[in-house]
Amino acid sequence: MGLRLIGDTIDLSLVALAVVLIGVMTVNVAARAALNTDLAWNVEFGEFVLVWATFLGGAAAARRGGHIRISEIVTALPARSRRAVEALTRLGVLILLTVLVWKGMVIALSQMDQEMSVLYWPVGLQYAAMPIGSGLAALFVAYELWRIVRGQTLSTDLGTR
Repeated sequence: MGLRLIGDTIDLSLVALAVVLIGVMTVNVAARAALNTDLAWNVEFGEFVLVWATFLGGAAAARRGGHIRISEIVTALPARSRRAVEALTRLGVLILLTVLVWKGMVIALSQMDQEMSVLYWPVGLQYAAMPIGSGLAALFVAYELWRIVRGQTLSTDLGTR
């Protein structure tokens, strides 16, 4: 239940970010066409939203097991070896995600005193997308690893049970 709620919240957040970004960009284009002016914060806001969408999108892909991988060699292995390789792969991904969370927090916290030039939001809020998105992805990868270790089959949409 918990992973489903987290995954659904991520999905809804991505939809909301897309709707807001499309709305802001549409208003900016209309302002340029009709009033020969634009929203000064349009570019900065767009960059902010795209960074967040990238890292939340990575977590959404992790939920679905949707990251790119080459599986021909792994699928040719005997079941026991395949499970070991799959588990080691997930462990490696978890280690990488842990580093991204840790380093991302260090970077985000160190940039909280700086402000964006037009929006005046703390720059650290933009950098916070990396540790938050990576942490959310790590939840799904850890769940996948747990299922592999227990010998369970993997679903294509983790966190839906």
